[in-house]
Amino acid sequence: MSIQPKNIRQAGFCVFILVSCLLVPSQAMADAGVPMIFLSFPVMLIALIPIIFLEGYIYTLNFKTPFKKSLAASASANVLSTIAGFPLSWGLLLGLEFLTTGGSCGPGFDTLPNTILTAILESAWLCPWEDHLYWLIPIAFINSLIVAFFISVILELFVTKKFFRTIEKKIIRATIFKANLLSYLVLVIFGVGYLFYSISNYN
Repeated sequence: MSIQPKNIRQAGFCVFILVSCLLVPSQAMADAGVPMIFLSFPVMLIALIPIIFLEGYIYTLNFKTPFKKSLAASASANVLSTIAGFPLSWGLLLGLEFLTTGGSCGPGFDTLPNTILTAILESAWLCPWEDHLYWLIPIAFINSLIVAFFISVILELFVTKKFFRTIEKKIIRATIFKANLLSYLVLVIFGVGYLFYSISNYN
């Protein structure tokens, strides 16, 4: 009996939950599609340092605190939101994908509504649509940023409050939201740029 992509993807999901995606055989992942965590997470790690400095600068402007203290708060908050928050957001998207598709693929690309639905539902783990991956990958990355944004705001608010106990909570909330909005806007711009690059270079 042959192994179907649906079964491989379900097995891959279980392996990730129990031991981590790093233990999933590369050939199995290739047959099953594209788990976006392998592509998106390195981008988030690369972006971590400049984002720490960007948000630290925003903290300094809004809290009127020394940049060193703001940088320490930004570093602590962003390390948590990147190392824990982004995988969590991917896990939530993966859970949504399995709930809606049963571990199979989206409805496909025969109509515009089905194309949009497929691009949304497969944001965590793309099926092996070889003729569509060039644009699905950047779209999936952009989709993942939406969920990651809200998780980052929550996690970073939790951490940052401990650094600035004398500042009003509403000011901290507004600053965290503003800082993350700017950071994720930069990431979205990167995703859109990569999308246009992929489309323009697709043969």
